[in-house]
Amino acid sequence: MKKLKILLMTPWMEYFLGAETHIYSIAKELLRMGHEVDMYTYLKGAIWKIIENSGINLLEDDPKDKYDIVIANGNPCVAKMPKSAYKIMICNGIIPPQEYPIHGIDRYIAVSEEVSKELETKGYKNIIIRNGIDCDRYLSVNPPNKKLKNVLIISNKQNPQSAIFQIIAEVCRDMGIKLSALGLKIGTSQWEVVDFINQNDLVISLGRGILEGMACERNVIVCDYQGIDGFIDNKSYLEIRKNNFSGRRYKRLISKNVVMNEFKKYDTNQGIKNRNIILQHHNIQKTVQNILQLYENRGLNM
Repeated sequence: MKKLKILLMTPWMEYFLGAETHIYSIAKELLRMGHEVDMYTYLKGAIWKIIENSGINLLEDDPKDKYDIVIANGNPCVAKMPKSAYKIMICNGIIPPQEYPIHGIDRYIAVSEEVSKELETKGYKNIIIRNGIDCDRYLSVNPPNKKLKNVLIISNKQNPQSAIFQIIAEVCRDMGIKLSALGLKIGTSQWEVVDFINQNDLVISLGRGILEGMACERNVIVCDYQGIDGFIDNKSYLEIRKNNFSGRRYKRLISKNVVMNEFKKYDTNQGIKNRNIILQHHNIQKTVQNILQLYENRGLNM
C-alpha cells in the first residue's frame, strides 16, 4: 500500500482511558507502517503530553482538507472532519452519546457484537473490528505465580470506598491474597499499567484492562460497575467478548461467594492461552490492517 496521509480524531486525550489508549495504539501502528499520521483533539491532558515525542504530529489548529483517511473516535469530531477524506468512525460502546452514529461517515466500525447490533438498530451498516492491543508493549516480563497470590484491580469507576472494591478486598483478605489497584479514582498513573500487570497474577477489570491483562499472560476476571461476567478462558471468551468485556453479558450481581468462586478458577496455563487469544483476535497490527482494508475497498458496496 502506498504511503497515506491519515488523520486520527478523538474528542479528548486527557486521561489514560480505553478509547484514548486504543486510538493512540492505532496511530503508533500506522506510523510503524510508514504512513503520515496526524492527530486532533479538543481536550488535551496527560496522555497528550506523553505522546508528544512519539512521532505522531499533534495538531494545534483545526485540520486542513489534505488527508486520504480520517479515523474518528466518537461523533463530536465529525463537524471538523476534512470533507474530501474517506471517513471512518469507531464506535466503542452503546451508552455514551458520543458513540452514537451520525450522518456524514463512510464506514462504521463496531468493537463488539453488542455495538454492531445497536448500530444496525439505528439503521447503520457496520463491520466488527475488535479493540487492538500493542502486543510488543503488552507482554509478560515475568511469569505469574503458580498459586494465586496477587490481584490487581484496573478501574476508572472504583475507589477503595466503592462497594465492589470492598467485596473484592474482603475476599482477598480471607484468601490471603495481596490486592493492588490502578485507576482514575484511585489516583494511580495508568501509563505504567503494563508494569502493574506484570507485578500481579490476576487482573480484575473491564474493556481494555481485560485485553491488556490477557496480553501479559495473566488470568483475568471481567468485573466492574455493570456487573460480573467472570473468569475468561478459551470458551467464555467467545461469549463475553460480545459485550466487549463490560460486565453486561450476564450482569451477575457481585458477592463474596461469586468472587471467591471465580478466584478458584485460577490457572497459570490459562495465562499463555490468553496471550494466544490476543495475538489471534486483538493484535493491533491486524486491527489496523482491517481498518485500512475498508479504505482499499471503498469503491465496493460493503
